[in-house]
Amino acid sequence: MKKISSSANGLLIKFVLKSVLLTAISVLLFSSIFSFAINQFDLDLKYLEYCSYAVNSFSAILVSFISVRAFKNNGFVMGMLSAVPLIVYSLINLLINGNNIIHFLIKIAAVLLISGIFGLLSTKKSKKYKVK
Repeated sequence: MKKISSSANGLLIKFVLKSVLLTAISVLLFSSIFSFAINQFDLDLKYLEYCSYAVNSFSAILVSFISVRAFKNNGFVMGMLSAVPLIVYSLINLLINGNNIIHFLIKIAAVLLISGIFGLLSTKKSKKYKVK
């Protein structure tokens, strides 16, 4: 079996740390922005459940775009992997708050799709031109 080089290990460790830290920061930031907006506009608290879709989506965009930037290939897969901390956060939120499982599954599908797309967009793709 081929050993993974130390530079690849460092890249994976940085990827995991970026994903976890950016997820925590972005969820905190976007949650506080939406909570502030709900409070200022004096809206009903039932809208917070729908704001969680936006929080998860914006967090997925930010985390996948920044975390996957160091990779050259497999942007879609790496973008989906960068969403794992956000999925764990949503699962814990589901278990603690007792939210609807359908909303959870919709959030997971949206997060995986958005993370994959923005991970694909952020990879370093260098085009190679053949000179005849």
